[in-house]
Amino acid sequence: MKRFFRILLPLSAVLLLGACNTGKNADPYYKISDGFKQYCLFQTGSHWVYQNDTTLAKDTLTIDDMQSYVAFHSPDNTAGPYSFDVVDMVFDTANNMNIFKGSITAGNPTTGTGSMTDLYWLFFKDGNYLLAFAPGYPQGEEQRLGNNPGFYTNIAKLPDFNLNGKNYSEVYHTRVKKTEGTSDTVTYQFYFALHYGLIKWTRSVKGTTESYSLAGSQLIQK
Repeated sequence: MKRFFRILLPLSAVLLLGACNTGKNADPYYKISDGFKQYCLFQTGSHWVYQNDTTLAKDTLTIDDMQSYVAFHSPDNTAGPYSFDVVDMVFDTANNMNIFKGSITAGNPTTGTGSMTDLYWLFFKDGNYLLAFAPGYPQGEEQRLGNNPGFYTNIAKLPDFNLNGKNYSEVYHTRVKKTEGTSDTVTYQFYFALHYGLIKWTRSVKGTTESYSLAGSQLIQK
């Protein structure tokens, strides 16, 4: 895994990222929690086989590259300055699901609840991105993050979830509402499982729903 410093553009109005700064030694430095890694962090070569639930066609999502670095949060009206870890998992662009990258950012424990205040951002090949998983937000409370990252809600934590004949435990169900270049609201539903990551998601707009579910996987975690 490569480690380096870089300049980041803001992801949202809430998460303001400035230039990485190794000289901010007096400011807090947050690392990605071990619990969150078990849900979202996978190594190069890991792959998921997803099934289109309408056509039953299968597509594979493979981690081709990983990049890790430290970013700096500029002070705002929510929190003061701090540094935090970021891990980007870049996927094989041959997939037909429009998914480009999954990015994990360490969260600020003073602005969230529980032991996992980290965030998982999903980036698409067309430039669209959203916040897909943030278990540190209170359940049932919509987080208004803006049009690009979306209006995020933790719907439920499910002790058991059966999908394609396999049972998963400790599954988080999340929802994102946003606009994507039109006046129509696009609604995503995501399901994240312990040791498997994203196992199901749907995208609904104007009465039409696309749905993908995990049909197989070969995953590597440290």
